[in-house]
Amino acid sequence: MRRRYGFQILKVIISFILIGLLLHRIGLRHLWTYLNQIKAVPFALGFIIFVGSHFLGSFQWWLLLRHEKVLISWRETISYYFVGLFFNNFFVSSLGGDVFRMLDVRKAARNGTGAVATVVIDRMIGFFALSLLAFVTAPWVVLRSDMDPRLKWLILVLMFIWILILGLFFNKRFAKPFAWIIEKWIPERIASKAREVYRHIHRIGREPIVWTILFIAFIVQGLRILTHFFLGLSVGIGLSPVYFFLFIPVVAVMASLPVSFGGIGLREQTAVLLFGGMGVMAPRAFSMEFLAYIVAVLSSLPGGIVFVTRKKGVGNIERR
Repeated sequence: MRRRYGFQILKVIISFILIGLLLHRIGLRHLWTYLNQIKAVPFALGFIIFVGSHFLGSFQWWLLLRHEKVLISWRETISYYFVGLFFNNFFVSSLGGDVFRMLDVRKAARNGTGAVATVVIDRMIGFFALSLLAFVTAPWVVLRSDMDPRLKWLILVLMFIWILILGLFFNKRFAKPFAWIIEKWIPERIASKAREVYRHIHRIGREPIVWTILFIAFIVQGLRILTHFFLGLSVGIGLSPVYFFLFIPVVAVMASLPVSFGGIGLREQTAVLLFGGMGVMAPRAFSMEFLAYIVAVLSSLPGGIVFVTRKKGVGNIERR
């Protein structure tokens, strides 16, 4: 118990250190100058697009749930989805809210393992769509821009690592050599559940439904990238959207690392590094990601309200 709380405290400290280093480098006065000059129209467009991506994302997850015979309504799916979004902002990494989605939908499902698997594959397909969008735009940016060569290598390495992770999830033959990690370091009771979830993920990954989900995921992730583009415009970043389609996936991957709460600090540091390589001043890049976090919190507030006000028993299974 003490060790667990120790890790939580450590991650809070890391988040504050990362933000503190950035603020020291940028200067609060410069940051306030940009935040005080936010353009309302692009900010509002970014917010609306982001909220729209949430509803489309919940529909994407609902299709996966229906495929796994988890017959809950889209309305309930939206409520679970927004609860997950809300807690993504405050738990370790930007993925912490997925645990709440798993708990909610598992209570509402006869097939608990299949329900949990839908959350994992929903997240994996989202990251796959992000990665593919980055790969499509990478040649244009890397070959045509004056970006620091070190940043080019960083982007390529991060994308390569993420492809390896996707291979572990969707290719049994590729994942088999790594199975010893689960067998050696994870208790058997948990390992057996993990293997069961993995089998569901692998099976779903080979069925036609994946192509529909992937198509929707491209739209969802594209909208979320465009959110950053419009938030960037609101603080005076005039780069082509192409750069956002390469940089924001990298920012998202870094924010998902379990070393800070809600990806705070890592997200901003990565954005300052990448956009700074294209001549964007650090206060502008920081302001954009700070606004992105504010938009994420505000747009997910319905999830917090649902979590606080809902009744103890969640999830009513639809009857055919």
